[in-house]
Amino acid sequence: MADKVIIGCKIPNGLILQVGEQCVNIKGANSSRLVFGYGVTSDVSLDFWEAWLAENKDRDLVKNGLIFANKDVKSTKDNLKDGQNNPSGLEPLDPDQPGEVTRADK
Repeated sequence: MADKVIIGCKIPNGLILQVGEQCVNIKGANSSRLVFGYGVTSDVSLDFWEAWLAENKDRDLVKNGLIFANKDVKSTKDNLKDGQNNPSGLEPLDPDQPGEVTRADK
């Protein structure tokens, strides 16, 4: 049996990771299986993950911990908990907070 990893992803709609012709659908923060703000996808091939990571290691989503993988549940839970307060930059806007959004008149 091939080695598997558990992937955590904080991008709201998840991602489709592609290596060559192979694609894997990764659950995101809008998933029904949400842990500390991350979608969790189990049973992804370690070989696939390592190939995808080699091609994408310099992307901000990898560097900022918005997607990561571990081989065991304990390490995954630790990473999920550690990253729970890391903003993805894709959080919903709060209309009551000042910012660059102007509220429309009713």
